[in-house]
Amino acid sequence: MSEVAIRFKLSRKTVRNRMYDGTWKKGVHWFSPPGLGPRFKWSALVVWIEQDPAPSDAGKGLAYSAEIPLPRRGRPRRVDGGAKPAVHGA
Repeated sequence: MSEVAIRFKLSRKTVRNRMYDGTWKKGVHWFSPPGLGPRFKWSALVVWIEQDPAPSDAGKGLAYSAEIPLPRRGRPRRVDGGAKPAVHGA
């Protein structure tokens, strides 16, 4: 993992994030033999680097797809369903 981080000029945390958010797929870009740390397929990473930029959903990880809407922006909704509590007695 350190070698990939050095060659791509990334932190080890970024490499790990790309491994587990679906950017680099297990079995395609990397694999993990029993008893050893992750190993990368350099040829697959070169293909990934040279490919055209992905559609607008790229970089959002596996949690988002065309069927799952992005979170709404704006004021968060109240979870208790009520208005502000009234102030009694002053």
